[in-house]
Amino acid sequence: MNIDAELQRIASTPFFSKLGCAFPGDDALIRIESLRRAFVEPVAADVKGGDGRVEWLPTSPTQDDPFYQMPKPSADLAALRMQVNKAVMAATRHLDKNVFVVGQHDFSNAARGGICFAFRQYVSESHLGLGDKWKQVVDIYYAGHWPIGVAAGKLVLV
Repeated sequence: MNIDAELQRIASTPFFSKLGCAFPGDDALIRIESLRRAFVEPVAADVKGGDGRVEWLPTSPTQDDPFYQMPKPSADLAALRMQVNKAVMAATRHLDKNVFVVGQHDFSNAARGGICFAFRQYVSESHLGLGDKWKQVVDIYYAGHWPIGVAAGKLVLV
């Protein structure tokens, strides 16, 4: 991973700008049309290929990684994770919170927590050479969507 290129890409990406918009066809993804359908009034039929249950991606640093059992990061890795986390926080600081409000529910903190978790884990995954699970999640964020969970072995996004 080229950290400088990643930081530039983070700074120039309009995260969450395509919520509710169509995502190019990909059989490895489950697309849910809105936050209302994802969180407030879920419909099992939206989660195709499974039983309708979604394992939510983490939104808090204290939650477990659903893909890997990672060791405690070294000082170098922790510094990289912090650098990327700060960049993501800066890039999402001025999001329109209204986009994340459904009735009385405000999902803006969950969205920011989720994107920060994903990018931190992506840095670790890349640094440790573990695979590409978090890279796939981060790519969805870069595309302007919100990956929210996993169901039937597929990523679920809004």
